[in-house]
Amino acid sequence: MELFNRILVAVDFSTFSQEALRVAAGVARAFGCKVVALYVNDIPKGVDPSLMVRSHRAISSLVELQKEAARAGCEKLQRWVGGYEWSDAGVEVEVAQGRAHAAILEQARKMDADLIVMGAHGRSGFARMFIGTTAERVVRKAACAVLAVTLPKN
Repeated sequence: MELFNRILVAVDFSTFSQEALRVAAGVARAFGCKVVALYVNDIPKGVDPSLMVRSHRAISSLVELQKEAARAGCEKLQRWVGGYEWSDAGVEVEVAQGRAHAAILEQARKMDADLIVMGAHGRSGFARMFIGTTAERVVRKAACAVLAVTLPKN
């Protein structure tokens, strides 16, 4: 049995997630595992179509906005994934809607991931205490290993 068979790499198009993709590609090459690259289109609750029940035009506009954001995110994610050498590892691209940490945990559960790789923005102190981060939430609640990747120090 291999150490890792299925890797989920979460991408938010930051430099941190670019580094997470690079690391995930290296792990995938080493273990020959299946990889799912996930982008979560997180539209804030303030513009959630389900909250605008009386305005049909606003709802349809927001639904179209969500669809367009998902399409654009998928295209960009495919370009990013294509920029790395994956060797024999099978790579799929997925786009989800919703809160990032919840969507990452759900995708990991659905694919029975052995490892989640994601960027860690490295907040600390006061900001982390009040804001929290997606990586911290995933680390606390994941049923598998989580590799939080930071940028290399030069």
